[in-house]
Amino acid sequence: MHVAFFRNLNLGQPTSPNRDQLLEAFAAEGAIDVLSHQSNGTVAFRAPAHDPQVIGDAVARRLGQVCSYADITLVRPVDWLASLGLGDLPEGCELTLVDGPSPFPEALPWSPSPEVTVLGADHLHAVVQNHLARRSFGTRVVERRLGVPATSRGVDTVLRLLARLS
Repeated sequence: MHVAFFRNLNLGQPTSPNRDQLLEAFAAEGAIDVLSHQSNGTVAFRAPAHDPQVIGDAVARRLGQVCSYADITLVRPVDWLASLGLGDLPEGCELTLVDGPSPFPEALPWSPSPEVTVLGADHLHAVVQNHLARRSFGTRVVERRLGVPATSRGVDTVLRLLARLS
């Protein structure tokens, strides 16, 4: 089982698909057991015959034909997500996903501003603690530092997804 994290996809918003269009795009690319989690472009799926990232990329291209969606999709294994230990993090943390350079170019923890601290990071993700309630800085901070696109989800969102899948 894998999870596709679509950047800038919010179901039903302009340039984003509705849930049926999203699920149909996965089915058309050969994915099975597809589960759209919330409305923020987080989708669990199985890829029995293809590379999961290839499916995520193909779904994004297909959605571009349906609703003008045009952004990245980062795909990660569910087991990898579960191994991150997200349940032990302090309040206000988010998971920022990226395909970036290795190693992460800053000593950790890294506080680029008073509002945010990157607690841990590698070439696939960063765990970011936001110091202002209900604010999200992970995507912006990681993208600016690494120079590549990223997408973030609240740790609570990822934990709820993992609970649904277990």
